[in-house]
Amino acid sequence: MTWRLLLTGPGDPGFNMALDGALAIAVRRGWSPPTLRIFQWRQPTISLGCHQPASIPQALGPASVQGTAVVRRPTAGGAVWHTRDVSYALACNHSALQGHPGRTLYRCFHAALGCALASHRGRWRYTVSRRGAGTAPQSAICFQQLLAGDLMRGRTKVAGAAQRRWRDGLLQQGTVIEPTFSRDRLALCIRAAWADVFCCRFTVGALTVRERVLADELWSQYRPWTPSSWLPGTPDASSRSR
Repeated sequence: MTWRLLLTGPGDPGFNMALDGALAIAVRRGWSPPTLRIFQWRQPTISLGCHQPASIPQALGPASVQGTAVVRRPTAGGAVWHTRDVSYALACNHSALQGHPGRTLYRCFHAALGCALASHRGRWRYTVSRRGAGTAPQSAICFQQLLAGDLMRGRTKVAGAAQRRWRDGLLQQGTVIEPTFSRDRLALCIRAAWADVFCCRFTVGALTVRERVLADELWSQYRPWTPSSWLPGTPDASSRSR
């Protein structure tokens, strides 16, 4: 079984989220095969879960995140501050999920990712947390909130994720923060972990014209903003440069 891998590099915060939304639609409608996208962020960004209030970024401290963009994800979960992390989005249709219930993917992927990371850094031991809240509260900041199924190195959370499920498919978005690895190495480990979970092979591909057009149409829904309270005397700003 061959799935598509997209390596899209650093992207505009809003376009990153619009593209993930577009991929979920394309895969669920059968326009595209199951797809794993691995990417980064062009600028420091806080991504909020789709149910979180816009005031959440203030909990990170306005002084330390001044000038950081804020954007909403298509998925739920807690707020994530993206700087040097590596992020991914996995879009699956219903048939690809047969035998892999969405509710188990979170733990299964993190277990496989822990094995992949440990194979490159034998001195570290990674574990999947069995304790923690069942779901993230609306006030949660992801890497300050331990959930059951999170990936840990000692007492440090290194990977978290959130999902959105439909009858015909699933979108899982996740972030890995492991400063002892290069971004390229983390991307390889993410790819290896998903290949292990689904017993599939990934082939590097490209966006289709239909996906790119759909992402452009969704872009306005995920336009990032910078709270004006962080930048005194200036209006809220958003960037649409890719």
